[in-house]
Amino acid sequence: MMRYLKTSLFILLVGFSSCEKVLMEPNPETNALAIFDEYTTLVEEKYAMLDFKNVDIETLKSSLRTRINNSTSNKELFEIVGEVTKSLRDGHSSLIEDQGNPNSLFVTFDLQEGYPLGIDESTLETSYGVYRTYTDYATVFNTEIKQLKGEGVINKAIWGTLPQDRKVGYIRIPSWSVEISDKEIEQIFTDIKNTKGLIFDLRGNGGGDPALATKFASYFIDKPIYNGYERFKVGPGTNDFAKSHITLQPSNSINEYIKPVMVLTDRNVYSASTTFLYSIDPVERIKTIGQKTGGGSGSVIDGYLANGWYWSLSTSEFIDTKERHLDDGVEPDIPVILDLEDVTKDEVIERAILELQ
Repeated sequence: MMRYLKTSLFILLVGFSSCEKVLMEPNPETNALAIFDEYTTLVEEKYAMLDFKNVDIETLKSSLRTRINNSTSNKELFEIVGEVTKSLRDGHSSLIEDQGNPNSLFVTFDLQEGYPLGIDESTLETSYGVYRTYTDYATVFNTEIKQLKGEGVINKAIWGTLPQDRKVGYIRIPSWSVEISDKEIEQIFTDIKNTKGLIFDLRGNGGGDPALATKFASYFIDKPIYNGYERFKVGPGTNDFAKSHITLQPSNSINEYIKPVMVLTDRNVYSASTTFLYSIDPVERIKTIGQKTGGGSGSVIDGYLANGWYWSLSTSEFIDTKERHLDDGVEPDIPVILDLEDVTKDEVIERAILELQ
């Protein structure tokens, strides 16, 4: 009897141990070389624009890997891995040491580097009656300009006409990361529908909800417009891509705006704002004025490396009807640089008014 119990107990323990091995997964390695290999493999298999960005990932990996050894510090490793991120020249692709810590190490592409500022908020306020309010009780002294407030001090939309020419309409959406209802959009276009031309000030709009950007764009057409296609990385192989063709449908609103439009741009026009731009680009009566935009045309995925570092990567890019890759930015139809020393006027707005007149 005792022998039977001992045998049974042995079988039970072995069985439990075997089950435990099946259920438990080995912990991923977190040494410096393992983290470097994990991240560069992610870039190689998931990033959509290695060819367009002219990144030879194999050569880059071989070069950087030789700088890593057993004494490589966390900061040194982050700087080495970060060089891969920076080589992508992509504001959607980033690496963060500790996502919840504002003081942690962080790397991404600097859109503004090498470019002058494209907008001066104080000039908009003093010369055009257009500005972001900083308190809930701020007075709009220019009665021709209206503001749609969000929570706190955020303006969701600013629109009306300009004192320089009351026949010129003006709309500014500071960000697409807001909620603007269909009713509110209708009100905006109702208020400006009798103008002879419109300035759509997109400067400083770094993106948000592409569906909202597309909805605004749909008010500027009266028939479907083919925009181009999004090219997705769908597998780990070099040629694992798929295309998704996009056509903008009109809003079918009685307030659609089928008149000349000047869209103002700068380097901080990015992401969902690029969606807005490629949506209206085929329309001949719509022109862009200002600086080359920041780009950011694709979809994004994100995750964590084995050591807890947070990463994001672009897994697609948009290519327009002229076969232009838009991720590095969109050149304006009419280049204009803001004179930051002259605070009495905004040269980009003034050129837009001149074009509409």
